[in-house]
Amino acid sequence: MTLKQIDPAKLDGKFIDMIGNDWMLITSGTMDSFNMMTASWGFLGFMWGLPAATCFVRPSRYTKEWIDKTHSLTLSFFPDKYKKVLSELGSKSGRDMDKMKNSGLTPIALPTGDVTYKEATLTLVCRVMYRQQLVEKDFIDPTVMPKWYPKGPTDLHYMYITQIQAVFQRPSGLF
Repeated sequence: MTLKQIDPAKLDGKFIDMIGNDWMLITSGTMDSFNMMTASWGFLGFMWGLPAATCFVRPSRYTKEWIDKTHSLTLSFFPDKYKKVLSELGSKSGRDMDKMKNSGLTPIALPTGDVTYKEATLTLVCRVMYRQQLVEKDFIDPTVMPKWYPKGPTDLHYMYITQIQAVFQRPSGLF
């Protein structure tokens, strides 16, 4: 499959829907060794003069270890028919099993050396610029902590602000 590289400034999409409802795979590593997780929290924009993506990863996730080691990740988006696969990949840990084995997804190397999947319609190659764990005292809305963090502050997500270094999509387009 041939992927077309596009300028990050030319990204056009329904990213609120794509991230929040369709989900994405966050992958870190190389074809020799990588891990991935499903995510539904994040956003795209412009930060520090650069095209940027922000994603959120709980401290318990195995993928966090990979991101912290490599300082790079990909965000991959898929057609709706892969929703069940993404749900399964989000409920298992790569520490305990080979998540790719029965996923039906085909990992492929990008020209950057990063990993995406043959089935992905869009992949953002990102370099971590900033990482910080969310802080309980900084939540203004008192309903957020009990709803999203019932285990308490030790489970608060890490926020990764990344530079979008490259974008690859299927030649037929995303939509």
